[in-house]
Amino acid sequence: VMVKYFIIPELNNLRVPWYGRPDLKTWRQVKQFIYQRDLGICQYCLAQVHYEQSHCHHTMPLGEGGTNHPTNLKTACVGCHKVRHPFMRNARDKLRETLR
Repeated sequence: VMVKYFIIPELNNLRVPWYGRPDLKTWRQVKQFIYQRDLGICQYCLAQVHYEQSHCHHTMPLGEGGTNHPTNLKTACVGCHKVRHPFMRNARDKLRETLR
């Protein structure tokens, strides 16, 4: 299977796969780029969010044909991201309950 990439010039021509999960190092660079572009503001509730507590949200999910391109990515706070992905909320809530 041939993987197609795009380049982010602002990140020293970082090569990012259009589809699928990039490696962790690449994803961290993309997340930081999106966070800086969005000025650290959740694009849903408009709250300022610390980088460590931010999520990088695919507006159109990868599973539905979305891409890793910056035009499909937004900074989201944890709460807003969970609202858009109920499975995340349920899995994490169940894990917290199990660990209590």
